[in-house]
Amino acid sequence: MCQGNNDIAMRPENHSNRQLDLFDLSRPSSGSSSAAHIAPIIPKDTTDEQLLELFPHASVGNVKALGEELRLRRPTGWQDAAVKLWDRFRGFGHSQPMPEQQVVLSLAEGPAHQVFFRSLLARGPVSECLEPDLLRAAAACRVPLPTTIVERGLAHRVADVRCDAVRNAMASNVPTEVLLPYLKDHIGFVRRAAAIALAEAGEPVAKASLLQEMRMRPSRSGLEALSSFVDEDVVIALGQIARKHPEWCSVVLELLEMIDHPMAQRVAAGLMG
Repeated sequence: MCQGNNDIAMRPENHSNRQLDLFDLSRPSSGSSSAAHIAPIIPKDTTDEQLLELFPHASVGNVKALGEELRLRRPTGWQDAAVKLWDRFRGFGHSQPMPEQQVVLSLAEGPAHQVFFRSLLARGPVSECLEPDLLRAAAACRVPLPTTIVERGLAHRVADVRCDAVRNAMASNVPTEVLLPYLKDHIGFVRRAAAIALAEAGEPVAKASLLQEMRMRPSRSGLEALSSFVDEDVVIALGQIARKHPEWCSVVLELLEMIDHPMAQRVAAGLMG
């Protein structure tokens, strides 16, 4: 059931029995012309306890500011506060994502937040319109998603969404052959993500693309994926990359130590000499 123009009316905080938003200015009572206004609360001026109390009751007008403050501080109990806000909006946002849902998902920023992100997934499916945000969080936290969600992301017209879907693909049981076309995606960072994902899966077809990417702009994930190809060409290329990008020399040396190839020691010695 799509909400369309009825979205505002269906929002939980617009139900007739809702409490006044904690950030709302006080409204003058009927017949009063001089009722005092309460100054709005500034998130950065709140205590941790106040922030944790306010966030589950956030509204569309203040949820981004509250969410950013929660993200910066991450006080003990932030996960519970975020889950409470998520629960408020379960079942809403069928035709377009709700800001409150997006802000909660934005709090999942890396592997350290896997438990938090999995707790959101465990609360039931989300609407298809929210899947781009879901893919981003899943890629950041390295948590697999249903294959159908990832495949829809791979077909998305927005490059950022395709990139996140590529990063999720292997963990989410998407066949490697499905990723092959993305080595030639018209957007560079999507091609790069596909080369890394396929190299991590041991697909030799990704080697040439990944070599090219790492020569231009190295990254730890890319260099680690490249070093999974234990052959002379890759070992020599790693040495060349270290010389071209000296700031990555220590990472390359670390990887060369783990490569079981006779050329690896020679290249490492040349870099240290």
